[in-house]
Order: sequence, then structure tokens, then C-alpha cells
Amino acid sequence: PPLPHSRVCANAPRGAMSGRLSNGGGGGGGGLSSVLRVPSLPSKLTEWAGGGKAASPEVARTPIDSAEVGAPAEAGLPRLTYFNARGRAEVVRIIFAEAAFEYEDYRFRPNVENECRKPEDHQTVTGTSAPVRQCLCQTHGPGNDEFVEFRTSGKSLTGQVPLMEIDGISLVQTTAICRYLANKFGMNGRTDVERAYIDMVAATLDDLYIYMVQSMVNRKVDINFYLEQWPKLGATLEKMAETFSTQGGHFVGAKLTWVDIYGFHMFQRLVAGYEPALEAFPLLTAIRDAVAGRPRVKAWMSTRVKVERELGNYIDWLL
Repeated sequence: PPLPHSRVCANAPRGAMSGRLSNGGGGGGGGLSSVLRVPSLPSKLTEWAGGGKAASPEVARTPIDSAEVGAPAEAGLPRLTYFNARGRAEVVRIIFAEAAFEYEDYRFRPNVENECRKPEDHQTVTGTSAPVRQCLCQTHGPGNDEFVEFRTSGKSLTGQVPLMEIDGISLVQTTAICRYLANKFGMNGRTDVERAYIDMVAATLDDLYIYMVQSMVNRKVDINFYLEQWPKLGATLEKMAETFSTQGGHFVGAKLTWVDIYGFHMFQRLVAGYEPALEAFPLLTAIRDAVAGRPRVKAWMSTRVKVERELGNYIDWLL
């Protein structure tokens, strides 16, 4: 039977749309628990990272009606809509995890055969009951049926994802979503000066993302990016951390901000493609390690791979 494509992630008890934080909402311990959202049936806990009880085997996971694409977020929870990929939504997921804030992580279901005008350009995923094409094609046309429906639903002002529905509003663009959440969770600096510095770092990380995407060849970042463009961008980010931070392990000030999490995510992608990427940048390495060591981030990192695999057709190349 099809697996659920939408799940609720939290460290905290279920709260209203305005949200509730546990343990003050900052760092601290506690494993990450996840709740499967089973359409038309009660939610059940499952054993991932939080030690919860397993879902009852007699509960059938039914297909999800296409109307779900435009449905309201479950029980007033904030809803994050994206593909089954890390991509531009993963920073948002990590921010939620660090804040212990409950939300619905809605991921488009994979197609058995995605619609694309040039399917031969996309690799076939083996080891499944039927051939599945892994396609998120923006050159030949979107390859995910549910995404096509979503774009015509009017839920996203731009037709893009990630989409964040929270507090009665809908937000697109990753950095706008992150800033909104950071203001709620106390991760956007303490002064106007710190917030200006945070924006400078965020814009530079956006540049890094754009350069990485532009350099991709056959779904991989080209080696020339790491050898030619990254050293310049890395030096700029290192200088920012040296100038704006008053404590190691942060880009700005002495407390965790959302650009530390953004940097962590981007640095993880960099090292995955080119292992020595951070060797010349000790301050950036310290930021990555500091975020990776936070208990709630560690809990999410240990959970997400199982989430991605169980939903099927995980898009591993999407930055």
C-alpha cells in the first residue's frame, strides 16, 4: 500500500497554529518524535528517533485524494510543502527541529511514471516494483503530477515551493520563510546591527546556492566550482564570521542564529560533493560542527534518512 506522504514532526506537544515551544524553544535535549499522518484515520506514533510506540499494523494506509494538494494544514498546524528532497526546504525543517516546534511536513508523492517531455534524460530508479523515473525537470516541464496540480491550485503566490502556511499566511522563498520563523523562535539576532549582519550572510549563502546550481552537470556540481568559485565565496564567508561573530561556532554574535543553520546545511552539501571544501576555513568548519552537535539537530539528522527512504523516490541530487 502507498506510504503516507505527509507527517507531523515535533519535539513538543501538539499546539495551536501560533505554536508552543518546549524547554524554552532553544537548544537542549530530547529526541525527535514523528507522527505519521494517515488520511481519514487517526494519527499513530512510529518508532523513529523518539522511542514512541509503533503504528498499529491493522491500520491500512489508504491512497490520498488529489484534493489533499489544496487542503488546509492538518488541525491548524503550520504546513511546509515540498518534494521528497532536502533542497530548499531542509533549512526550514532544521529550524523547526531546533525550536521543537510542531508542524506538518508535506511532501509530494512520487509518480510511478513522471510526465516529462524527455524522460530519456532522467535515470530510472531500480529495485522497485515498477520502474520509477526520478524527475524534477524544469527544462522539459515539471515531472511530478502532484506538483503540477499544486501549481494550478493557487496556494503558492509564485507557483513555487517550499511553501510555508503558518499564522494564517502563506510564504514562499526560503530566506523569507527562515526569517519569519527565526523572528518567532529568537534566532534572528538581538539588535538591528546583528540582523543586518545576518542578512549579509544570508545573501552570500544565497549566492553560494545559485553558483552551485548553475555549475551542475548531470545532476552533480562540477568540480570547477569547488576549485574556482568556492574558494572566493568561502573566503568571504570566513571573513564575515571573523568580523561579525563574538564567539566561535557562530556567524553573528554569540548565539545561534538561523544563518548558522543555513550555513550548516550548505556546508554539508559542499563536503558531500568535495570532501576538502572546508579545510581552508576553520571558522566555517566550527559553525558546521557547532550546529551538528546540537541535540535536536542531531535527532533530526538521524531521523530524516528513514523519512526520505520510506516515502520513496527520494530526490538526492536536488540542492
